[in-house]
Parts: sequence; structure tokens; C-alpha cells
Amino acid sequence: MKNLRTFALMISAALLMAACGGNKENAAEVSEKLTPGEKPENAQTYTIDPLRSTVAWIGTKVTGQHDGTIGVSSGELYLLEDQLVGGNIIMNMREITVLDLEDPETNAKLTGHLKSPDFFSVDSFPLAQFEMAQLVKMEDAMAGEPNYTISGNLTIKDITHGITFPAYVNLEEDMLTATADFDLDRTLWDVRFGSGRFFDDLGDNMIHDNFNIKLDIVASK
Repeated sequence: MKNLRTFALMISAALLMAACGGNKENAAEVSEKLTPGEKPENAQTYTIDPLRSTVAWIGTKVTGQHDGTIGVSSGELYLLEDQLVGGNIIMNMREITVLDLEDPETNAKLTGHLKSPDFFSVDSFPLAQFEMAQLVKMEDAMAGEPNYTISGNLTIKDITHGITFPAYVNLEEDMLTATADFDLDRTLWDVRFGSGRFFDDLGDNMIHDNFNIKLDIVASK
């Protein structure tokens, strides 16, 4: 009888442990329920290195294009079970640069224009922020190809819109790197200067609404 009671207790304990284990959410389920920028419980935090991370931009117009960078101020990435589930990136719009114009005067003129109310109004809105949530890992991704679909809220000029883009995320020991290449419609954030959607008779002065963003993020524990 004693052995029977012992066996019953062991079965009950095993069932209880299985039930508790069954209720544990995996990383994908946790990420799906997060609000943008929220840090999940028990997540590992990787701090973004502003000096090693870059946000590059390319803007095109009828007669050509310009490119440059936007400063990375700070940010965090959150991991569960070695899977990226959330995070945030804060960008310093005061540090927007133009890289393709070598003449100092011409460069300064365009840089100043980008910082003006015609574009990003950096005196009034010095920071932009991307808050992540609902990340999906692509289990069948080829080596070196995008292996995550990242979603979240991008805030520029205090205007927030949801965006989604593919990214390649690589974790090696205590270092995490993430790269992405995608386009945004600038007019969603009230950047309308030279847009053919809002102004007529622009001719060769028309600037395309979509601009390209390339992220190269480095973070560590």
C-alpha cells in the first residue's frame, strides 16, 4: 500500500509539472502580446552601441539622389530563449548628415534644409524613436538572408505610424547585430516638401515620397 501511495504521488507531481510547463509561453507568443517598446519579464537586455550602430538614408528626386546618416542616440534589444522579441531605438535628428556632397557650402545648405521645418523640424523634434513588438522569426531563412519580420511604431515629429520590415539578426555569444533595408513614405510623418502628391507644377524639383533606410545595429549585454 505504501508503494502504491508513493507511485500515485509521483504521477500527480509529474502531471502538475507537465501542466505548469504547458502554460509557459514561448518567445514568439510573448513577442506577439507585447506593446511596442515593452520589455517582457525575464528578458535579457542588449544595449545598443551608438558609436558602432548606423542609420543610413537615401532620398531620391527627379534629377538624382542624396544620401547620409541619422545619429543613433541609444536603445535596447530584448531577447528570450536567444530570440529577439522586442526593443527600442532612439535616433538623434540633430545629427542628420549628408554624405554625397563634398563641397562644404552646398553640404551645409542641404543639411540645414533637412533640419528645417520643411523636412524634420529638428529644433522642435530632436528625437525619433522606433519601438518594436510582435517580431516573427523566419525558421526557414537561408544563411545571411533576413531571418526576422520586425514590426513596431516609428515616431518622427511626434507622429507615430506602425511599420513592418524584414531584418537579418545574428547572435554570437554576448554580441547581437541586426541589419535591415526598407523604404518609408515620408509624407506619413508630415514631411511634404517637394512632394508631387501635395504640390503641383514641381517639374524637376519634385522629390519622391519614399526614402530608403538602412539599419546596421550593434548591441551587447
